Amino acid sequence: MTTAPTGRTRKRATKGATMAAVARLAGVSPMTVSNVINNKVSVQPATREAVLKAIAALDYRPNAAARALASASTLRIGLVHRDEESALLSAMLVGALKATSRLGVQLIIQTYDPATAFDDILRFAATDLDGLLLPPPLCERFSGSGLSARLAIPIVALAPGKALPDMACVRIDDEAASFALTSRLIAHGHRAIAFVLLPDTHVGIARLEGYRRALRTHGLTEDPALVWHARPLFSEGLVLAEAKLVPGVPVSAIMAGNDDMAAAFVNVALRRGMRVPEDISITGFDDSPIAIKIWPTLTTVRQPLAEIAEQATDMLIAMLRNPGADRTVPRFVDFTLIERSSVCDRPAA
Repeated sequence: MTTAPTGRTRKRATKGATMAAVARLAGVSPMTVSNVINNKVSVQPATREAVLKAIAALDYRPNAAARALASASTLRIGLVHRDEESALLSAMLVGALKATSRLGVQLIIQTYDPATAFDDILRFAATDLDGLLLPPPLCERFSGSGLSARLAIPIVALAPGKALPDMACVRIDDEAASFALTSRLIAHGHRAIAFVLLPDTHVGIARLEGYRRALRTHGLTEDPALVWHARPLFSEGLVLAEAKLVPGVPVSAIMAGNDDMAAAFVNVALRRGMRVPEDISITGFDDSPIAIKIWPTLTTVRQPLAEIAEQATDMLIAMLRNPGADRTVPRFVDFTLIERSSVCDRPAA
């Protein structure tokens, strides 16, 4: 794994961070760093995540990758990410590294600035990449821009909310997942269920439809006032929770857009003397590490991002090795409804 070079000529890596430096930053041994790079199954998930973060932070380039960089015959797959999305990045890296190591392909990672995301992608693609992996929700926005036609390389989208017309994708069925989670809350006796919509995303639209379908299926009427809007960040969850969790709040359950946002709702609810889940039940989405690090632990939907990234990388490499393959066929992976302590039965009125 490495970061993108600035030009199109493939050169050997210059001297930079060492494995020992990565080990010191991650608080592990150099052998553990080696085991992560080589995808040894013996490494604990939390340790793997710490090492991958250190590799990204130090721009560490393993010697094997540096040797591969000099070979024009080595396929080079690019993956873009944002620094703020550490849980998402870690999961994607685990899956993409597993596939590229298994198939003898080089993985190159590059950050992007949300303000210049499209230009960043175009510049990254021009660094002699053979294929590109785009994370959510960036893949949805880039597809809608029409810019993918300017790239001469195949793209695979990770976890978009629907099939995209100009790129293949690997995803869960977000509409079905939201339907299952909403139905479960209804089975627990909840009727006033607030839904947090992720704005300007296909994922948000698909999950909203699942929420609405569950209400219709169970004979409940949607209240538009219970559809709230916020981006899937802890900070924005805090702002929304501060505005909505007021005395006499007319909801018994809240479906947050992701686990970070759900954690923010739990934080504000507890600070305001509300019991979770007795006074208000809260659910997340993704089953990221924070879901089991807070109390109460979160009921959520497990979206297997590492598996999605691995399958997407497999798909992209297969497309490169078989140029005639269909580049727009979506592939689905299973989601899982995870029930924990943040939801309980609602007593009958």
